[in-house]
Amino acid sequence: MQRRTFLASSLTLAAGVYPALPEAHGVAQRTGFVVDTLAIGGAGSVDGPEVLGAGMDALVLDMTIFPRDTAGAGEALAKWNAAADAQGARVLIVRSGGDFQRARDNNKLGVVIACQSASILGPSVFSYSDQNLQVLREFHRAGLRILQLTHNERTGAGDGFMEPVDGGLSMLGEAIVDEVGALGGLVDLSHCSDRTTVEAIRRAKGPIAVTHAGCRALNGSRRNKTDEAIRLLGDRGGYFGVFMVSRWLTDRNTSSVEDVVDHIDHAVKVGGLDIVGFGSDQPAMGDTQSQAAKVAQLATYQARNLGRAGAEPLHGHVTCADMDGPQRMAVLAVALERRGYKGAARDKILGGNFVRAFTEAGR
Repeated sequence: MQRRTFLASSLTLAAGVYPALPEAHGVAQRTGFVVDTLAIGGAGSVDGPEVLGAGMDALVLDMTIFPRDTAGAGEALAKWNAAADAQGARVLIVRSGGDFQRARDNNKLGVVIACQSASILGPSVFSYSDQNLQVLREFHRAGLRILQLTHNERTGAGDGFMEPVDGGLSMLGEAIVDEVGALGGLVDLSHCSDRTTVEAIRRAKGPIAVTHAGCRALNGSRRNKTDEAIRLLGDRGGYFGVFMVSRWLTDRNTSSVEDVVDHIDHAVKVGGLDIVGFGSDQPAMGDTQSQAAKVAQLATYQARNLGRAGAEPLHGHVTCADMDGPQRMAVLAVALERRGYKGAARDKILGGNFVRAFTEAGR
């Protein structure tokens, strides 16, 4: 799609303002930053102008390395810095809240570098060494700003949501929460177990985040967050990003952006308007494979993890099909307007709340 065609029908932030969507959609002009708070893509996989043209100011990008280890994380950070420093680069690594505006002023895509597991800090040696925290400091200097304590499984920091026994936050996990806060980054709890999630929120002295999850009150998977956790995030000025992974949003046979907004609605009611946003958990420019193809790709994972949390039966979809393309933020904006989230309320959900939490964490 040509950029001018897209601008006529969707969102863009190149000038700092969203042009109006078609009148049939009933969406007024809007201002503010649009941020997808968890997208997938390593250095070199994201085209700044392309993503800007899709209506996004910035992305939180998982380093997308496997296994998530110290060497791999170091290499990924080096590649990101090289990409951002290259002549003519159209991406800017976001290190502080002011960099969102700096990226916009320079017509660049803001990239907040994240990793979805504290395993990148190495095996826990906290009882006799600060080695793990030294690695964390080095990665922070290199641009890492969001660190998830665990992915699906247990790490040295705490338990993931798939573990059969929930031991909560570890000694190292407590130290990581403290250190990330002291450095001005954000701890991410999206895949953490219930106990790890709640203990980390209570321990944090500043904002803390769930960049991509759903609400368990609407879908019972342990991959989703309890009302207790969402309420605590609201009390502490944190951030809660609803994802578009529909297998954990609804048990119906079809899914759409309306399911995302259902979860946004619930999170707003529980935690307050000022903490809620959106994190796709998808590639930067989307994944337009058919839902049948996506379901088929998960067959091996489902079989391997049968009976475990997060491997609940599929219902013919994995993601919200109407959000699978690069215009997912435009689709979401229209749906939010239909639900009554207009003007400043809509803009908070589309990115403003994340920018606020990120900025406050960095102070």
